[in-house]
This record gives sequence, C-alpha cells and structure tokens, in this order.
Amino acid sequence: MKIDPANAFSGVLKFLMSARLVFWLMPALMALLVAGTVSQHWIGLYGAHKMFFSSFVLWIGPLPLPGGYILLGLLSLGLSLKFFLKSRWAWRKAGVILAHLGALILLVGGLVTALAAHESFMILPEGAESRFVYDYTQRDFVVYEDQREILRVPFQDLEHLDARARTAGLPFAIKLKNICANCKIVSRAETEEGFEEGLVYHSMAKGAALVPEPQGKEPEEDMPGLSFVIEGAGKSENGDVQDGYYVAFDSMPKVIAINSQNKNYQIVFGKRQSQLPFSVTLKDFVKDSYSGMEMARDYHSDVIIRDGDLVWPVRIGMNEPLRYRGYTLFQSSFQRTPDAEMSIFAVVENKGWLVPYIGTFVIGAGLILHLISVLLGWRRS
Repeated sequence: MKIDPANAFSGVLKFLMSARLVFWLMPALMALLVAGTVSQHWIGLYGAHKMFFSSFVLWIGPLPLPGGYILLGLLSLGLSLKFFLKSRWAWRKAGVILAHLGALILLVGGLVTALAAHESFMILPEGAESRFVYDYTQRDFVVYEDQREILRVPFQDLEHLDARARTAGLPFAIKLKNICANCKIVSRAETEEGFEEGLVYHSMAKGAALVPEPQGKEPEEDMPGLSFVIEGAGKSENGDVQDGYYVAFDSMPKVIAINSQNKNYQIVFGKRQSQLPFSVTLKDFVKDSYSGMEMARDYHSDVIIRDGDLVWPVRIGMNEPLRYRGYTLFQSSFQRTPDAEMSIFAVVENKGWLVPYIGTFVIGAGLILHLISVLLGWRRS
C-alpha cells in the first residue's frame, strides 16, 4: 500500500491541532507529575526533577517513555499550530483567542525558565556583606596565580585534571590520585592506600584519607572530594617542602597555598562560586517562634542592597522575596551558632520571571472578554 506523503502530513497536522492530542497528553502529564512527586521520597527532589521533568526520554527499565520535555513540547506545538492556523479571527472569538495566547505565553515562560534560570544560595552572618553566591550541585577545582584565575576544572571533568594542569602552564604538576562523588573521611592507617614511601603528606592528608560512600538523595547532601599529588613546586619561602600528597573536600574548602618561581598560587576545591552585580549586607535577622516552642512561626532578614551609588534598605521574609536586576532572593533558612546568627538566601537568576505574570494576565483578560461576549450576545463577524 502506497502512502501519499501529502495526505500523511495533512493527517498529522490535523491531529496536532485537534482536541484528541490534549486528550492523550493530559493523562500522561498527570501520571508524570504524580510519579515525579512520589519518587522524590527515594531519589530526592533534584533526581526526580532530572529524571521525570527535565528529560526527553524516561526509561522504565528497558522501556523508553516520553519525558517532560517531549510531552510539553507536543502540547506547545499543538497549541501553537491551532492558534496560528485554526483560530477564527473574529470579535466573537477574541476572548478565546486571548486565552489561548496567554497559555502559549505561559509555556514560553516555562521554556525560558528551564533553559536560562539558575539557582544558587548565599549564607550571610549578621553584620556581614557579600556579593558571592554558591551553586547547590556544581563543584570546581580552581587554581589562582596571584589572585588571577588560571585554571578551573568542573568536578565531573576531574579525571582530566593532570592534562588540564599541564595546558594551564603551571610551573608544577598536579596528579590526581583518587576522586569520590561522596566521600567519607577515615584514618589513613585503616585504608589499603596507607602511606606511599617518599611522599610528604600535608595537612589532613597526614592522618586522613577519603573513601567513596553511596550518594545521597540530594546533591547538596554529598561531600565530593579528591586526593592529588603536587610535583615540581620545590620549597616555599619558609623552606617548607611543598611537593607531596594533599586532600581536598567540599565541606572544608581550605586554600592550599603554593609558592613557585616567585609567584603565589592558591588551590581551592568547593562549591562553584559566582558574583552578583550588587552586594548584600545582613543588618539584622529576626526569628518569631511559636509560644513555648523553638519552632519558627516566621523569620525575616533586614538587608541593605548596595549597587554603585544605590543604598537600598529592604526586608526579605518567608513570603516576601526581593527582586532586583533579574535576581530573586528568597529567605530560605537560617543557622544559629554560639557566635552569630546567619541567614540563608536562595538566589534565583531568571530573566524570564515576568513572562508567567504576563501570561496569567492575558488568560484572565481573555476569559473576561469571552464572558462579556457571551453575555452581550455578540454576533459572528
């Protein structure tokens, strides 16, 4: 049987513009939402988001199923085709057309957020000022030469650390010994690794070793780390041997200082760090607890935003985020130590944050206009 390409294309186009597409997609999207929500109990929020919602294909054992990107992509394509090719451009249908346009704007906003939004966090003690934020999941191995960054290797690329260090033109070699996505600190004497003859063990490496542990449900629960050897650095200005064995891990981002050829080098491993285009000063943190309990009923932070000549006192509360220059700062949590109170802010950079508000407004306007047209009995035009 010979298939006519023109008829086949026309049939596919009609299906994409029909209500049948939504009839099949909605149960699949609801099942995906339920499965992704329930699975968070076992694989965590980050894992569930990546597996179900931020994927093209969802693998159930050997069976491939469409992921969130494909299902939402089909819904967006069908709605776009219907809007541009099948809409009845008449005043009587203006409300419905506006509502469809608003739905399209919402889908576009979701796409912009998925592609461009970036989440990080800031920990700020009372009285402190900072413009640095840290990534929840990404870690980097960074080498600075006299405060200038000359090498940055993401954690997932650390297997190539030796080669990347050579191409960076460092006057000493860095050789990776081992790496673990989630490390446990144990006594070096208790491991098979032990002590290698002829190597000088520095700082924590003198008595501690890193061994791999199963990863947690959430990436921020893990403690990635690595062990490496430096060769060719010689002695420091104080005459200390710099060559030898080092360990670095996420919860202790200690700077490893190396002096070589009259230049100062700093080696840092930890959460990926970036800068905001403005600084935040925590003036005061206030926690309001339930009567007779330590459980927080409400808490907020009084901060000062400094951006050039701008000095802006503002409050960030549990349900009162701060939006400024494309960034949104949420009062995520807090920490209390014997020395200070610290606010933890979730920092979201989302250049498309306004799009959902526009889409919602357009849908509302469309529904109101459609109601008016029904009540007034507008004639077909």
